[in-house]
Amino acid sequence: MLIVGGCATLEPPPLREFDRDATLDPRVTLASLDEPARPSIEAARTQAPTAETRSGLSGPRSPDELIRWALAENPMVRAARFNVVALQHRVPQVTALDDPVVSNSIFPIPSVAPQYSLMGYMPYSALLAQQFPWFGTLRLRGEAADHDVKIALFELAAAQLDVVASVKRAYHDLHFSEHALALLGENRKLAEDFLQIARVRYRLATASQSDVLRAEVAVSDIDREMETTRQAVSEARAELARVLHVDPETPIETTAESPLVAVPEKLDHLTELAMAGRPELQGRLAAIARDEKAIELARKRFYPNFTLGAIYQDMERTNAIARDTAMGMPNVGLFVGFNLPIYHKKLTAGVHEAQARAAADAQLYEAERDQTYRDVKDALVAARVQQNVVGLLRRNNLPSARRIFELTRSEYRSNKEGVDYLSLLGAWRDVLQVELQIAQVEAELGKTLAQLERAVGAQLNEHPPAPALLNAPSPVAVEPEADPPARPSTPPSPSASPFQGEEKEKPPVKTIDLDAPAIERNEALR
Repeated sequence: MLIVGGCATLEPPPLREFDRDATLDPRVTLASLDEPARPSIEAARTQAPTAETRSGLSGPRSPDELIRWALAENPMVRAARFNVVALQHRVPQVTALDDPVVSNSIFPIPSVAPQYSLMGYMPYSALLAQQFPWFGTLRLRGEAADHDVKIALFELAAAQLDVVASVKRAYHDLHFSEHALALLGENRKLAEDFLQIARVRYRLATASQSDVLRAEVAVSDIDREMETTRQAVSEARAELARVLHVDPETPIETTAESPLVAVPEKLDHLTELAMAGRPELQGRLAAIARDEKAIELARKRFYPNFTLGAIYQDMERTNAIARDTAMGMPNVGLFVGFNLPIYHKKLTAGVHEAQARAAADAQLYEAERDQTYRDVKDALVAARVQQNVVGLLRRNNLPSARRIFELTRSEYRSNKEGVDYLSLLGAWRDVLQVELQIAQVEAELGKTLAQLERAVGAQLNEHPPAPALLNAPSPVAVEPEADPPARPSTPPSPSASPFQGEEKEKPPVKTIDLDAPAIERNEALR
């Protein structure tokens, strides 16, 4: 499972206990949030995969190697990382005070300038002011921005899972095309042998010329299928190169055996993992938490913001009207100001807007959860069907087709009556079709398992997430509140709020025990 960490530019959050205890598959690396290099705009416009990447990924590569490369180089993943970095830089902006205000006043004409009988002529005055929002406002802004960062982190995890699934799907397509090309190459040699046998038998007058023509057509059909398969290989490599962000001409090859994960048996276990690990669901929960902070911020607007400042007035005896009594000493003073939140209709509408957004995000969470259930179930059912089909083809169809072909070939060579070249050609094509079907269904099974892993949000292995990951409560939709009471006559306290009311009882949190044995792998496909 991909675990999302912190950013290099800010202090990362402490690692939770269940994250420390969770055992991960050793093949899967942690999804880090290392700040990516910042290329210039011109370099980003002209940058393209080079021959170095072409040579670096040429030859047979395992899926894990390609996945690690894609997680580091895929533009969508890198864009998601930059988005997280951008939102993290927003936190110190929203938690800081506004810039202080400095004001200067100059009165160069003494006759029309302020005059004080005790102080004298004031040629110059200065003002310095700083606004302070109501208690807790900056903290709530920072918490809301932190939730935006969490949402971006889950979007990063989703982008990484999308890339992993895309790599696996393209890898299985490429592996099937390469395997099909190898099967066709072997069968072409066999078709050439049949052609030579038909020509010899035609010269010996034991076969008709039509057998020779059919043998030549069979070789031509194999050549045609090989050309089509080569095109499929090229398309699969181009798709894989797109996900890896490398040169499309990179000669990427797959390993001899395509790794397949056993199909899980328990749907309930997979849905529990999806509820805990699918980043889209966690992102919705983070959005609901952000909306709750937005509701509190909207309530803070019912309280005034204070402005504190200092005033300096320069006083002179020169040019003073009452020069005999003027002291000429500067004045220094302090002032306090605040806004009056008297337009309650506007403020109430802001609270109701924030509550409606929270309710909307809660419904989006419910919709995402329903979609997750469907995705997991559909992928699991499809994987089970494909696994059963592969088993039937390997256990029944392939051995029977091979026995029929061997029997027909021996009877054809021995000139058994009733066995002609059409019988031999049909038996041979049956074996080839079954072998191609097995390779194709295995590739589809691998792609379906990749889709299942994407729906669950975790790799299908014997290392599930820690039990504490499954203890997150479901969100509760926030209903719009009634209009707030009239503005109180007494000054409000920092902890009070006209929208607080009675605290509702929170729904109980359902704890799911995952200490049971992990999903047992099915019997390996033969």
